[in-house]
Amino acid sequence: MAMEREERLVVVGYGDVGKSIVDELKRARAEFVVVDRNEDALLDKGFDYVVGDGSNEEILKRAGVASASTIIIALNIDTDAIFATLVARTLNPNAIILTRANAPICDKIYRAGADYVASVSIVVGQMVAKLVISEHKEDVVMLYEGIEIEKYHVREGSPFAGKTLEGLDLRSNVGCTVIGIEKEGRTVTDMHGNTTIEEDSILAIIGSKEQIRKFEEYEDILSKSPEMVIIDKIGEIFR
Repeated sequence: MAMEREERLVVVGYGDVGKSIVDELKRARAEFVVVDRNEDALLDKGFDYVVGDGSNEEILKRAGVASASTIIIALNIDTDAIFATLVARTLNPNAIILTRANAPICDKIYRAGADYVASVSIVVGQMVAKLVISEHKEDVVMLYEGIEIEKYHVREGSPFAGKTLEGLDLRSNVGCTVIGIEKEGRTVTDMHGNTTIEEDSILAIIGSKEQIRKFEEYEDILSKSPEMVIIDKIGEIFR
């Protein structure tokens, strides 16, 4: 089945982990397409899909990997996961790629182009589950190799409100990446640089523990006047 949308989230693999991921994405009402060999498992499930080998370039092209904002690779065989990651990164240099691995071969998958790798099936399920933004003020889950996802509530008066993702440039400034925005019960994952952050929305931020800490500090910095920032920096010198 083909999707007409230019932007989409792609899930490659519909095994146990893939099904868990899809369930959470459906609850979040995210837009996505699934790639798997087994068409019988995909029929009448209420989502778009492409039947075929998830490590095949033509199949991934048909699924829209080249224009996807996020690609989740949940294949059961590690060699397929490596190749699928390599192909996906070649087709889409700008996408966020999250890959599940069964064996301790994370370095190879990172070299293939993944942004984040989880080597335990349960961890992958937790990671994607956290894309389903809840009503909690914030929630942090520790992922493989110190990677965390934090849910951040953009409150009224927040310095983030009204700014675009490109304007904030979190990846350059603090190293974090926004992988989802929830507003009024709907989760958006196909974001652009001109996507504007609104008050009372919830951001899903992914990064290391240190990057998450810098993200929290970054809000404080933006909240302060230039004069106060200078005073704080001078104060740090004398500590």
